[in-house]
Amino acid sequence: MRANAWGPPRLLVKTMGVTFVTVAVILLVVRLVVTLNVRDQVWQSVGSNLESGQRIFAALEARRQRELKAQVTSLAENPTLKAALDTYPAEARAGNAVRQAQLLATIDNELGKLAATVDSDAIILVDPQKRTIASAGRLADRWPHGRPVTFGPSVAGDSFDGVAHAANDAFRIVAVPLLVEDNTTIGTLYLATILDQHYAEDLAKLTGARTAIVSERLMTATTLPAAAAREFESAVAQTRPIDGTMKFAGEWYAFRRVDLGGDTSFYTLQSIDEAAQATTRQAMRSLAYLDAGAILLAALASFWLAHRLTEPIGRLSQSLAAMAASHDVEGRLPLTGSSRELDALTETFNALMASVEVAEAQTQAAYTGAIRALAAALDARDPYTAGHSERVSALSVAIGRALALSADELEVLRLGALLHDIGKIGVPDDVLRKPGPLTAAEFDTIKQHPVLGARILRSVPFLSRHIPIVELHHERPDGRGYPQGLRGDDIPLAARIAHVADAYDAMTSARAYRGARASSEAIKELWRCAGTEFHADIVAALATALPGVTFEPDRIAETVGG
Repeated sequence: MRANAWGPPRLLVKTMGVTFVTVAVILLVVRLVVTLNVRDQVWQSVGSNLESGQRIFAALEARRQRELKAQVTSLAENPTLKAALDTYPAEARAGNAVRQAQLLATIDNELGKLAATVDSDAIILVDPQKRTIASAGRLADRWPHGRPVTFGPSVAGDSFDGVAHAANDAFRIVAVPLLVEDNTTIGTLYLATILDQHYAEDLAKLTGARTAIVSERLMTATTLPAAAAREFESAVAQTRPIDGTMKFAGEWYAFRRVDLGGDTSFYTLQSIDEAAQATTRQAMRSLAYLDAGAILLAALASFWLAHRLTEPIGRLSQSLAAMAASHDVEGRLPLTGSSRELDALTETFNALMASVEVAEAQTQAAYTGAIRALAAALDARDPYTAGHSERVSALSVAIGRALALSADELEVLRLGALLHDIGKIGVPDDVLRKPGPLTAAEFDTIKQHPVLGARILRSVPFLSRHIPIVELHHERPDGRGYPQGLRGDDIPLAARIAHVADAYDAMTSARAYRGARASSEAIKELWRCAGTEFHADIVAALATALPGVTFEPDRIAETVGG
């Protein structure tokens, strides 16, 4: 059991294992190819999305600036504001402080009303000399009264649309001049929107991408992660790229630049890895269903294939095991018809078994001939016993058939009986060939021949099954036999048969000191001694078999009991 437990796997398991491994490798390759394709497609789609976002941003910014400019133009037509602003320089030259204060209050009041109606962080009113007269709005404190304004139109009467800096912050500026009836510029009205984090987040929502605002090579606002923002700011400070791909904080980004004016730029960015992961996850979820179906199909197909392969091999293996257990070299395996290879293997095995059968028959004939040669050599020492071994063998087989012994038992009996007196080779000629009765000492010498015979056969392995016949064929039911003095059924059946056959042939053969008895007399003598010297059932079997016994040396095995 341990050898089977730790032995190689069954062919069914190996076939299914190979099929599953193959399917798994194919699925892994498919996943790898899909991942690479998704990544390539994401690179292309990210670039397209950024270009689209860039166009959307440009359009939105243009629209926003147009709306702001329209608002500023509308505000610039405020009559109260224009009247106060037009009067303010004259009062300033006249030195009327009270009147100036009243005019500034009017201007501040009107700017406050205007700031509440527009979407900007500050409204700034400057005089023709670009000095701040008043400001209103959330970040109005960045432009205090009297401070010069360094941005704006270079020529009086021109509008302005660009980026300006105030108090270390960048602002998107829209400017419109304030004109009187003769088209004289009495001042300029500015709307300022700060480019801060809120502005970047609003743009990110509009473009559907991450954003970054860079002014004077510094990052003013971004929706990038902190680590990526630092590395992007460093890259922009060095090269100020327009578009392309870069790796920030271990992640690839594609980007596009839109110039807002001066040294201020707006970048749209998108993480290629993040987009690829999302797309890949979606593709992998779709592939999961394919994997499940492929695995199920592989299981069914591999089981079917393994069964088709192993079932005929299993039948062939069982047939081989049955032949090995029965030692049947004459049987032939039927062709399975499942494959040419198995049929070729079966035919080769059948041819091999045929050759083994021939070789075994030749070997059997060879050692049977050797046994007969030994028996003939023994018989040649005593002309009165010539043919004795062959006749005892024939009689023993006849008795065995009468007792319905198997073919294998008959073959053992036949050769064992042929060798039953082989031990007499060691008996001296003066004892073996003595013409008269033996003395007690001489009979003791003769009684050693079963032991000598068994000793001779033990040196020949293929004769081991015949040793009990050779060694015990002189044992008697009453226990007075030799060499061991066995009783009754303790004596092997083959030895009992050879004992009766040997006694019958001895009585019916002539000796130098007496003549041959008739067959009927010999049978009577055997019956007289049945139960003491001979087994009664063996004597009965001999009496039944005698009419069919012949003694042709070359055909004994075929004719005895036929």
